[in-house]
Amino acid sequence: MATYSVIGLARSGVAAANALVGRGHRVIASDLHNESKLSEFLSQLSPAVEVVLEKNHVEPGSVVVVSPGIPLNAPIFPLAAETAERVVGEIGLFYELKGNVPVLAVTGTDGKSTTTSWLGSMCRAAQHPTWIGGNLGIPLCASLDELTAAHIVVAEVSCFQLSTAPNFHPQVAIITNIAPDHLDYYGGSFEAYKAAKAAVMQNHGPKDTVVLNGDDPILADWKAPNGGQTLWFSRQGSLKKDQQGLWLDGTTIVYGGDGMDTIPVVEQDELQIPGMHNVENAMAATAAAFAYGLPLNAIQQSLRTFGGLEHRIEYVTSIQGVRFYNDSKATNPHASEAALRAFDEPIILICGGSEKGSDFGPWSELVVERCHHVVCCGDTGQRIQQALGDRVPSTLVGRLEEATERALQLANGSGLVVLSPACASFDQFRNFEERGRQFKQMVKALHP
Repeated sequence: MATYSVIGLARSGVAAANALVGRGHRVIASDLHNESKLSEFLSQLSPAVEVVLEKNHVEPGSVVVVSPGIPLNAPIFPLAAETAERVVGEIGLFYELKGNVPVLAVTGTDGKSTTTSWLGSMCRAAQHPTWIGGNLGIPLCASLDELTAAHIVVAEVSCFQLSTAPNFHPQVAIITNIAPDHLDYYGGSFEAYKAAKAAVMQNHGPKDTVVLNGDDPILADWKAPNGGQTLWFSRQGSLKKDQQGLWLDGTTIVYGGDGMDTIPVVEQDELQIPGMHNVENAMAATAAAFAYGLPLNAIQQSLRTFGGLEHRIEYVTSIQGVRFYNDSKATNPHASEAALRAFDEPIILICGGSEKGSDFGPWSELVVERCHHVVCCGDTGQRIQQALGDRVPSTLVGRLEEATERALQLANGSGLVVLSPACASFDQFRNFEERGRQFKQMVKALHP
């Protein structure tokens, strides 16, 4: 029996602690917060777990399991280096305990959740038992008691998770794109952030595949390490001469390149979710599905039926001729651009949230082009309004509920209102999911 110190008692920490005690290990789990703040998570914790609250505890000689929300500059890391056997993140622990179950992983700045769910849908369409989770909402360690040798795990993995999982080795990895995000976590270093994303393929070898976005100026210069295969996807035209993958040929998504026959996969208008960013997500998932060997008919079935995810340009309802969309998952300016480009008519945009050091300059250019009014709210509301200047009409309010009411008034009986915050949610909400669900409740409360 080994001893583990689990640091952080939110979803990932609880899943890791429960998995470890279920395998006969001693587990001491700790968190900086008190019992009242952690009551939801403590209720899910096995009684066999020893709990230490209001401080982080490292048992000497133990294996330290860190949750993804622990900053890399937190005091726990030097403490663990002095007294612990080693440090591993929750997805690294999952990889140690999962056995021979194959893993397909998705990372990147934007589109991770949709691409992960779409790829999981393709696996299920091919009749594979499939477990979908990770950063998507269900920690990977929560799967360990359900997995069988027949399963495939399709995992969304974040930069935070990859930064503490040097052993993580998916058979197929997708990197959707790279844009500045979470720079506060990496001390302002974009290079460190890029390195964290590249870590998804750091253990790849000749039998592994990485799927890269050929339109991304950063990823276009990357390739699979150690003799692995690289598949590409592009919506801007055919691939380079020696590349294989998917591209948009007119309005048809096709697969081919590097001397192989070109296979028509699906028509763009057969996809059920709007926006060119979802064409990219479809191609990324399809490339990974081909890499894993899924049959074409299963891939096509999923492409034609997948309906998207909550909080990703999600239609809410229409009120007095005004359509409302929930894009709460857009927690940075680059992610918000997808919603702005998804519609052909002018938008009343609701944006703003908690501060994480984002540059709103390039995003504001698209806002000016696509929006006829912007309602700014939250901690970043004033900074966003300043970035927009007088180039587009804007209104500054305090809270999201007020922003929602004001947006309906501004719409004046036509058009669309889109919540696409371009910011994280932590000024007013626990996470983007809570923000999105409360927004939908606020919208529905406006019905006459």
